[in-house]
Amino acid sequence: MSDEALLRAVGQGDHDAFAKLYTSTRQAMLAHATGILGGDSFAAEDAVDEAFAEIWRLAGKFNAIGSASAWIRRIVRNKAVDMLRKPAKRETGQSDSYFAAIEDSSPTPEQEALIGDERRWLREALAVLNSDQREVIVLCYYQEMSVKEIADATGSAVNTVKTRLFYARRKLHDWIEAHNSVERQVIARKPATDAYVAA
Repeated sequence: MSDEALLRAVGQGDHDAFAKLYTSTRQAMLAHATGILGGDSFAAEDAVDEAFAEIWRLAGKFNAIGSASAWIRRIVRNKAVDMLRKPAKRETGQSDSYFAAIEDSSPTPEQEALIGDERRWLREALAVLNSDQREVIVLCYYQEMSVKEIADATGSAVNTVKTRLFYARRKLHDWIEAHNSVERQVIARKPATDAYVAA
């Protein structure tokens, strides 16, 4: 069943359809929210759960002609941006146990440990961007969306998306260059190990 069909069923009060929609789209929406929130995965989870609580309430208003993914992403974006403005936790309208009961496709603890360094690096890199720039970078490179799709998902003009991508890429390039320069300096100052010391 497509996301559009699931969303229409949710609009009719179908709890099973809601669980399937949540499971199938949660990871993509978490990545989206995490990018907007500067790598804060805990805040991103709150934003996504709040968004899905709102999706449950508003699904009946979904326009079947449009894309379910873009509609859901827009709600997630609004919740994440709202958290940036007002970081205090809100009630979602659904109990924590309700979401916990739905299958979680998050990485296992072992997988988390393996990608921990990459996540820290990514958080540091994304921190140099503002929320609009982080959003387009995540949608472009991690969701593999086109400029037109990003514009539709964020409610922005195509030229606005292009401008945000341009400045975001330039900032990331400068950050990577500076980061690599620091690493090279550290390596250059590091003393030789015993393996390289003449006997």
